[in-house]
Amino acid sequence: MTSHATAGSAGGSSPVEPVEDARADAPLARLVDADWLLPTGAAGLLGFTAKFESAVSALQEALTRAHPTGTPGPSFLAPVVPLSHIERAEYAEAFPHLLASVHALPPGTGGSGGSRVLGADVRVPTDAVLAPAACYSLYPALADRTLDAPRHFDVAGSCYRHEETSEVGRFRSFRMREFVAVGTEDTALAWREDWMERCRAFFADLGLAVRVEAASDPFFGPGARFMRSSQLQQSLKYEFVAQVSDSDAGTAIASVNLHKDHLGLRFAIGAPGGGPAHSSCAAFGLERIVLALVHQHGDTPADWPGTAAIRTGLDTVHS
Repeated sequence: MTSHATAGSAGGSSPVEPVEDARADAPLARLVDADWLLPTGAAGLLGFTAKFESAVSALQEALTRAHPTGTPGPSFLAPVVPLSHIERAEYAEAFPHLLASVHALPPGTGGSGGSRVLGADVRVPTDAVLAPAACYSLYPALADRTLDAPRHFDVAGSCYRHEETSEVGRFRSFRMREFVAVGTEDTALAWREDWMERCRAFFADLGLAVRVEAASDPFFGPGARFMRSSQLQQSLKYEFVAQVSDSDAGTAIASVNLHKDHLGLRFAIGAPGGGPAHSSCAAFGLERIVLALVHQHGDTPADWPGTAAIRTGLDTVHS
């Protein structure tokens, strides 16, 4: 199977040479012609039409209804996070090639020479990076204290990973919805197991053919590359894989992840009853799920089969 960056993960193959126009790639060109995507001229950076956004909105509503205990909808987290938070999570050590830092021009910078003003010798790094996943803003808010009860979160956000490719579904800028649990080991494991079943039911409800595959997880710091086999043996991560284009061997459109106590230790979060907190999450790549729906069911959302999980949302959006 072609290696893909994962919903809710940081994995992925090395970046490839960018293309100048998304329409140069046949699967992307088809989606542009069908009024789903808007090319920007840069690989992996796409705009989305009103039709695409209607499907995303309906998908968000369907995910809200899938929540086990009820949620008013997601909290939308900032697309930019402090570098210190990412460093504390050890993401930068594990996947520095995917991380995008924010640079700025120093005060007083001026002049009419664009290349000189924007040159690397002028720009200076800031204390912020683009969020590689939605949930990284949660753990700092819980840091350095002990929880008196398990915490559950419903969050969404714009994410960025620096992969310059014209491959369908492999966007540099994309949106993620995550359902996160932080608490005891039993709390985290139960949340992961519950969302395994909910994901199966959810995608069946959407009429999406998916396969479930064990995978390695990015949450384990600089040793992650050497811990892959151990992570697979412990069944810490499962991906829900579907086709997003005719040429696609399979792309992870969602994942469920058991982080064990890694983030609890990194952020000094204590679990109720003692010991470091454990965490787990279910993560959904919103654009990828819509692309999988388009690939399997066609270009007219009103004709998409399955039960009313997303059709109800589409009716609501268009009413």
